[in-house]
Amino acid sequence: MRRHPQFMDHTLCLLTSSSSESLLRPLLRIADKAPIGKNFGDVLQPLNPKYRVGDVAEVTFVGANPKNSAENRTHQTFLTVEKYENSSMGWQVVHNDASWETRFYWHKGLLGHSNATIQWHIPDTAQPGIYRIRYFGHIRKQEFLKPAVILSFESTSSAFEVATT
Repeated sequence: MRRHPQFMDHTLCLLTSSSSESLLRPLLRIADKAPIGKNFGDVLQPLNPKYRVGDVAEVTFVGANPKNSAENRTHQTFLTVEKYENSSMGWQVVHNDASWETRFYWHKGLLGHSNATIQWHIPDTAQPGIYRIRYFGHIRKQEFLKPAVILSFESTSSAFEVATT
C-alpha cells in the first residue's frame, strides 16, 4: 500500500487509504474557540458610522472555520449587506457573498481562534440610506473523546449610513 502525506489544518498525517482518510479527517480538525470574554460573532473592528459611495465598509468578527459551513449548510451565504427600508419597516438583503462588491476574508489564528473580515465596496449604484452587515457561520465544538458538533451562529454589525456625496 502506498503512503502519502496530506496536510489538514496545518497537521501532517500519513494516510494509507481513502477509507482511513475519511476516518482521520474529522479527528484531526481543530475545534473553534472564541477568545476569553468573547463570543462567536462579536465585533472586533466596528464599522464607521458613515460612508460615501466608492468607500469600503469593513467589519471584523470573532469567526469560525468556513469549512464548518460547507459541511452544514444552515445558511446559504457567509454574509449579507442589508438596507433598512422605511416603507416595509424592515431590512432587505441587497448583496451577499456572491456579489462582486463584497469580500469575505478568514484569518486563521492559533489553537482554534480565528477572525472573519467582511468588506463591502460600496458601488456607485448604492442608494443613500441605513445599512448593516450580517455574518453567518458554524462552530465546530468538540469535547474530549466525544464526536464533534456543528452549531450555527449569526451576527450583525451596527447600522451605518451611506451617502451619495
